Amino acid sequence: MSRGQSRTQFWHEYRVTLRISILLLTAAGLGKLLDLGLVELNRRGVVLPQFDLTLIPYHDPRVTRRHALLREYQEPPQIIFTGDSRTKNGIVPEVISRVLGVPRTTFFNFGTGSQVVKFAREVFVPHLLQIGVRPAYVVFGVSPDWPLRKERLWALIDRYRDSLAYRIANRSRRDDPDSIEVRISRFLDLRLALFRYRADLIHQELIPSLGCWFLGDCNRPAGDWREDRPLHFRDLERRSGFKTGAGWGPQPYDGHTRGRFASKPRFSKAMPVDQENLLGLFSEMRKSGIKPLLLIMPVHPSFREAHADAMARNQTLLEQIAGREGVGLLHPQGDYRADELFVDGHHLSHLGAVYFSADIAASLAQYLEPAPAENPNLADTLSSASIAKLLTWIYETNPAIPELWHRQGPRLPVPGNQTQTPVR
Repeated sequence: MSRGQSRTQFWHEYRVTLRISILLLTAAGLGKLLDLGLVELNRRGVVLPQFDLTLIPYHDPRVTRRHALLREYQEPPQIIFTGDSRTKNGIVPEVISRVLGVPRTTFFNFGTGSQVVKFAREVFVPHLLQIGVRPAYVVFGVSPDWPLRKERLWALIDRYRDSLAYRIANRSRRDDPDSIEVRISRFLDLRLALFRYRADLIHQELIPSLGCWFLGDCNRPAGDWREDRPLHFRDLERRSGFKTGAGWGPQPYDGHTRGRFASKPRFSKAMPVDQENLLGLFSEMRKSGIKPLLLIMPVHPSFREAHADAMARNQTLLEQIAGREGVGLLHPQGDYRADELFVDGHHLSHLGAVYFSADIAASLAQYLEPAPAENPNLADTLSSASIAKLLTWIYETNPAIPELWHRQGPRLPVPGNQTQTPVR
């Protein structure tokens, strides 16, 4: 080959390489611009409002956001609450702190959806230890379902361990660290929300949107409460994505239902308490230097009537186990017969969450160091006037709540009347 032909071939290959490089850089730039646009739409609550796309997912959007909120604490809170959706909807740390006159950062709510004892033992407590957060106490909200051996929910443990952030922090044996595919996926996951949340974009954004546009399937009923007002799927996502700074997630269907339990029983006496994992949880927590406490979550009389035999047996068994293990078992002292305190008989409404949080504040004071100053008005905490002030304060300090729930003010029951009226 002559020198002229060699030079011509060189410049031809150079131009091809340059064009390919420009195309790759252009594609990368467009991808990054699309990604920035997606993140901005998410920040405005337009796309995947239940998620924060800047965060790497751990288990689901609720765990991820609470993980990020907890990491913002300068010091570990003295008490962390955890449990299933009744806990994350039903305990307002800010109210407890205000009633006791202690800093907001004394408490944190890290409730997770559908949590059971095995998840708490194998995921939640190890997660706290891994991120270096060791509260003095973890208070488990004992809903009627939480202590039961519901093996179908154990799949959430695998879901957590299959998540991106867990696999990055704990290299999976299934992943070959030298695999080019794994390296590329990890690179894209860490840098592009578009790639990181691709499955959620399809299942939680694209499919519901198409169903709404073409089939008119836009609304989501509150479980079996089909006679009550349904909620548009977009509003449900936005409301479910909201968390206060201390982790409280207000019930999305507040104001859409009648409060009573009207479904088929959720469990029977045939469903056993998961004693093995409960005892293992207590033992492993003590070894880590964290003390467990159990807190009975309230239910409406209509729920208790539908599960009377099973709940009586389970509570007796829990009291026996807590007594043998030396674990504190706290009971609410308030009156939970009012329909307005609940959404469906076992999830607390906004009003119910504030009422319950004020109710348990005095019981939690004994576990704080230093002990909070005595509140001379503590006996009046559950009065209608006090609860109205606390609920109004929560709405004022978290203006996103009345905005997302379309409220002019918190809705409180009128004494002697089943209707509700906003407090202005």
